[in-house]
Amino acid sequence: MELSGNQKKLLASLAVVIFVIFSFSVALKLRATPALINPPWLPQFDSYWFYRYAKMTVDNDMKIPDWDSLSYFPPGRPADKSTQFYTYLLAYSFAIGKNFLHDLTLVQSTKWAAAILASLSVFPAYFIGKYMGGRVAGLLSSILIAVSPSILVRTGADPDNDGAVVFLTMFSFFAFTKLIKEPNWKNAALAVFSLTLFALSWYPFWYVVMICVGGLLFNIALSFGQSILAKNKKIFESTVEDSKTKLKYSAAVILGIIIVPLLLGVNTLSYFGGFILFGTDPQGSSIVNISVAELQKLNIFSLSGWEQVVGRTAGLEFFGYIIPQVPQLFSYLVEIIIIASMAYASWKSYSVKKRAETFVFGSSSIAGIFLLLMNASMVSFLQILMFVALVQYAILATFRRNRFMGSILFVWVGFTFYAISSGVRFTLLFAPAAAIAFAVGLGELWMWANKKEAGIIEALENKIHGDKDG
Repeated sequence: MELSGNQKKLLASLAVVIFVIFSFSVALKLRATPALINPPWLPQFDSYWFYRYAKMTVDNDMKIPDWDSLSYFPPGRPADKSTQFYTYLLAYSFAIGKNFLHDLTLVQSTKWAAAILASLSVFPAYFIGKYMGGRVAGLLSSILIAVSPSILVRTGADPDNDGAVVFLTMFSFFAFTKLIKEPNWKNAALAVFSLTLFALSWYPFWYVVMICVGGLLFNIALSFGQSILAKNKKIFESTVEDSKTKLKYSAAVILGIIIVPLLLGVNTLSYFGGFILFGTDPQGSSIVNISVAELQKLNIFSLSGWEQVVGRTAGLEFFGYIIPQVPQLFSYLVEIIIIASMAYASWKSYSVKKRAETFVFGSSSIAGIFLLLMNASMVSFLQILMFVALVQYAILATFRRNRFMGSILFVWVGFTFYAISSGVRFTLLFAPAAAIAFAVGLGELWMWANKKEAGIIEALENKIHGDKDG
């Protein structure tokens, strides 16, 4: 019995839901291991800070007290309410969990809450990938966010707010890209809601706003340059006209994330100055004086720097987390196939004078030659070459499909990649962007291969039918 169109759509949607839930289960299994959950201790200073504030809230009838007697003891200081969303999340998770698990301790509860929150990142990641590159890109985004080493290392069963940072980064990008895709007041309210939660969990949340709005402005600037080169003002005028509505709602969102947190006692305008200081001079920011090791800079012009960037962010070998039985050789074989496919696509692009695609694959080839000259191992060569090529391909393809989404992806990758040069800690910001771009690139290659396969099959069918007719 042949399925109807609606039945096929329903089955496809069901398959997507199952896959994303599978990604969530993988993410949670990797984070909430018994070795991390069971011990009654916490791994670091920041973990204890958030645990302590959750305990203060639980002991104070589920409300953050006005005075923190242990900070600067004696006599203490006013309680820090800048991360009140995350604090209340930890406290109320314990209160709810205690109703079902009477032996649950606050330490265990905070660990579980952090692990679950970080694992939930796969859901907004799916939609971001889908907006950028279609359904396949969305599915790959969800699984790559689940298993990215940079994200896993910082978002295990640990009540530090790194897990909240990753989830709220993805949630905020999802809300903002949805707003740009469909500008209306409903989506603007969703963006304000997500960014307010982010503002009440981590003060450098402004970087999401800067990237999304920066993407819009970058697109306008690019159109201006294009109109000058083409001597056609209509290109620029059309982009500006299309951007007006998106910028109007973006301005409303910025106003909202200033007013709403202010009503809750948090001045996000003061956060903006701190964020700029943190981004330009992290060594001078008191927040990172405790973890100086994280300020080690990555030399992105060295082989070791590239190996760290790619090794920490995205790559096919990460699927070994999901299917440990798959030999590493298989991952390398897949990487060779992908690079060969891209080399073939480059040759085809050049033959039909598609200059942009030729540049992407050509520049990736130059990067590969550079790696060989630096005596890179075959493993490093394959991983880095594929990473560089796919990320560039993803940005180009997304830009051609939707100029606004492509501009945002470009600024997101570029901004966070540049941030790595200031310190290793910023790989936590670059890893989500890299995972999304990597997934979109793989999705584009998948669609290209399907079209190529369909073309080959059609040619064979025509030949067969032609022979029969003869």
